[in-house]
Amino acid sequence: MELRKATHQDLMKVVNALRYKDLPYITKSLVESDYLQQRLYVVADGAKVLATVSLVPEPDYNYTAIKRLCILNKKNQKKGIARFTIRSISNLKIGKIGATPWDTNNGMCHLLETEGFILEYKFNICWCFYSKI
Repeated sequence: MELRKATHQDLMKVVNALRYKDLPYITKSLVESDYLQQRLYVVADGAKVLATVSLVPEPDYNYTAIKRLCILNKKNQKKGIARFTIRSISNLKIGKIGATPWDTNNGMCHLLETEGFILEYKFNICWCFYSKI
């Protein structure tokens, strides 16, 4: 597996896969915008795209945000792809990294903590902010 910037062909695969998911926070237009701004990444195994994630600079807060992490096929869940993605992002050496999962997303919160992210605060009742330098 590898984490890499998405190509146009990857974008088409991601958009197609997302058509079958009910994820209102990951829309076709957001993914296309991320691609055009060169912040869309994929986790690939050869030509097969397993997951997508966007790395969005937050210059006002001096960190890069992990956004829209999605395992594209349900059969690939629970196979360590999200952990691989978080570790690979951490190895990019892009400075401070932030993530804002829902506080009810116990799996992602636990994953971030086991990968060295620190819970800095909770806000808006249901969101958490984790960071790692």
